[in-house]
Amino acid sequence: MTPIRTDMGDDPASYQTAMCLTPGKTPYMILDRKDNGDCVYLDAHGCTIWDRAPYECRKYDCRRIFKYSDRAGRKLAVKQGRVPKAIFDRGRELA
Repeated sequence: MTPIRTDMGDDPASYQTAMCLTPGKTPYMILDRKDNGDCVYLDAHGCTIWDRAPYECRKYDCRRIFKYSDRAGRKLAVKQGRVPKAIFDRGRELA
């Protein structure tokens, strides 16, 4: 989930958003998700708003998540739904 960071210059009005409601935690705004869990701005060719992406998206580097995880860790993250396989695949491609 990608949080909208107004403290880092993100303008919530320029994105399709949803609220993240976690029991016991303060609600916060995130980029909306498709029914399958993908970001609403993700299509077959990647991010459709890269030129105006929120702070968290701009600082994220899939090469690092691939580089600093081992095969077993990547498989577990995908199986548990914590990281989409496409992220690891793209990190491998760019590394």
